[in-house]
Amino acid sequence: MKGVGIYIDVIDSRKIQSRDDLEFKINQLRNFFSENKEYGIFSIWKGLDEFMIIAPNWEFAAKAVIKVQELLHPYEQRFVLTGFEDVYTDRPVHEMDNKEFALLADGMIRLKKTKLFVEVISEGRAILLDSVSIILNALISMRSVFTRSQMEIYSQNKAGKSQVEIAREINKSQQYVSKTLNGINAENLGLMEEKLYRIIAYGIDQGNTD
Repeated sequence: MKGVGIYIDVIDSRKIQSRDDLEFKINQLRNFFSENKEYGIFSIWKGLDEFMIIAPNWEFAAKAVIKVQELLHPYEQRFVLTGFEDVYTDRPVHEMDNKEFALLADGMIRLKKTKLFVEVISEGRAILLDSVSIILNALISMRSVFTRSQMEIYSQNKAGKSQVEIAREINKSQQYVSKTLNGINAENLGLMEEKLYRIIAYGIDQGNTD
């Protein structure tokens, strides 16, 4: 089947003091993908700080990138994505020998030399995937400066919880939640995500290969 490979590297992982906290978040990440298989197959690739996700398509690849950032926050990550023409998702990642894995590894080497968070490697749909890369880089950059509290409120708001429900869960006032969401421009971030998914849907549904 076709799919999208995502190579994820935790930035400056050797400088992270709380390895237990990082490991806890990685376990949360593993559990999320185990319970939400439509996002893709998650696997630790090269040690504790480098992961691989095989997503079924570009929409879920973008959603997976966004979810990984939310669940691993405040630890920053780099993401390299490329399409797989033929991948057997019933195999463990370490048993796959697709040529695309080499493309992902080379892409990560290039990405580490920049200040970007995402690189998309593509032989087709260049305009579409360039736009995906630009929007993902913008989203991740804007959200990377969130505090833990801001990310928690933002994530719960995205999940559809009301401000009153969020306030009750974090033991704060509804006004505090509202002020936080306004301060991080949550509405604009949501619109950017919607635009991202529309771009992907248009390119795939209409067969746009420009």
